[in-house]
Amino acid sequence: MAFGKEQPSQPPDLKSTAAVTVIARDTRLIGEISGSRAVRVEGGVQGKVELRATLEIAEGATVEAEVHASAVRIAGAVTGNVTATQRVELLATARVKGDVSTPALHVVEGAKLEGRVHMVPDAASVAPGPTASELEKNS
Repeated sequence: MAFGKEQPSQPPDLKSTAAVTVIARDTRLIGEISGSRAVRVEGGVQGKVELRATLEIAEGATVEAEVHASAVRIAGAVTGNVTATQRVELLATARVKGDVSTPALHVVEGAKLEGRVHMVPDAASVAPGPTASELEKNS
């Protein structure tokens, strides 16, 4: 390359190579998250989560949503039902207000769960339960 004849830089390849999407601290997403790649929530989510991958909710994060994912690992706070086709992990700092449906559940001492647990034999059996508002209507 000759001096002064610098080639323009090429734009970076915008193909997604990230293995995890992060909702950062101090960020709040209101709406629906869906996809086939892992998501880590460090901030807040309100709405609905539909993933064919792992959802991780970090310590200090808040999720107010109906959650459906392959696996769910919770260290933060969740208000809403959680359904996983593989497993749910509640870490020591987890706070869950809602029902959990999964074939495998791991709860670390200190985790808080206010709701019912539905253990299902395999992924094909996991179906979302009624929402809290639907249960209130039927009461």
